[in-house]
Amino acid sequence: MSAASVYYDCQGRRVHALEVPSSAGTGPTVVLLHGQAFQAATWQQSGTLDALAQAGVRAVAVDLPGHGVTGGPPLPLGERPALLADLLVQLRPGAPLVFVTPSMSGSYFLPWLSQHAGELAGWVAVAPVGLQQWVESGALPADSQTKLKVLAVYGERDGMRGDYRLIEDALPRAQYVQIPNAGHACYLDAPEVFNRELLRFLSHEILPA
Repeated sequence: MSAASVYYDCQGRRVHALEVPSSAGTGPTVVLLHGQAFQAATWQQSGTLDALAQAGVRAVAVDLPGHGVTGGPPLPLGERPALLADLLVQLRPGAPLVFVTPSMSGSYFLPWLSQHAGELAGWVAVAPVGLQQWVESGALPADSQTKLKVLAVYGERDGMRGDYRLIEDALPRAQYVQIPNAGHACYLDAPEVFNRELLRFLSHEILPA
């Protein structure tokens, strides 16, 4: 199933996304953000949108402001979590909700997570930036720490892979996957491995038995 282009008006921006619907019309929504040098179409290049579509999962890959079809100037740091919150209102995601957040997209996701953790079932943290500041700000309330399912994914050759300890300290139940021979963009260096681990996480931790 091919992904369709959709647009959402968020915080005065027309935000583009690529979306594949759930085969059942209900169920979880996986929202895929992207890193500084990438865009929504990166998740087509990696085969991740196709893998999620074949699994029957609704997936939405977002072009963040300043990137891809959305274009325009990048959003100031202080405005990023509000844009994400506005986007989710319009997406009307089915429960459970899962975010995939590589690198730069941590600057959108982590401030949002600190205030909205109760809305989230799963987080696939792909070497996100901003972890130190997030931990210093208090990370998550204790009740959210026990409910949120987390998969941290780093490439073996990623100089940021040591940041996993920050996630582990804040969320002791987080799972960790290191992808062999992969760098920072591990989903492009080893897409088959990344997609397999993502689907395993969804199947075992998020989707109902």
